[in-house]
Amino acid sequence: MKLEILNVPSFWGVEMKQKYYQNHEGNKKLVVLFPGQNYPCNKPTLHFAGTSAIQSGFDLLILEYGYQAARADLNRDEVRRVVEDSYVSVKQVVHEYNQVVFISKSLGTIIAGEVHEKLDVPIKHIFLTPIKETIPYVNKFNGIVVYGTKDQAFNEELASEINKENEIIAIINANHSLETNDVEESIGILKKLVKIYMHFLK
Repeated sequence: MKLEILNVPSFWGVEMKQKYYQNHEGNKKLVVLFPGQNYPCNKPTLHFAGTSAIQSGFDLLILEYGYQAARADLNRDEVRRVVEDSYVSVKQVVHEYNQVVFISKSLGTIIAGEVHEKLDVPIKHIFLTPIKETIPYVNKFNGIVVYGTKDQAFNEELASEINKENEIIAIINANHSLETNDVEESIGILKKLVKIYMHFLK
């Protein structure tokens, strides 16, 4: 296992430090993690997505956004800048692979959809806790959608707008972080998520 830090300039005037794990020489499988607005990739849902990817034989690119690196707040009119920065980051490595999976969370589901549109490579998606604006990307690119039944940003009504060929998994009682107020229940949800990741990546 080799870890390389890709230093990528950002709109926010700081370098993003993208962690790029390479499982073995010549690997042709890559997972890219797209964090949420306030949900970085070291939080449970995405951390275990990354470890599942590595265990499944994928290389792994863990993104941070420029405003995160700058410790700044994000204005909604700056999302386009996040897309551009993320595209530049992913483009550095993606063309070396013939099997690519984007795993994205919340705002990251929009970023992943936008980056996919800019890339001329086939990509599969796991959309975690998407938001309303994500639905066109889910319907265009297809993939698995996972959301919690107590998520304030996404509900059953919005899920009904997703094309039927997509697999939609509703986690009972889970909030937007795919957790509950009960620790053991939250660990059970994580186990369920890992099974979803491993099955999708095998």
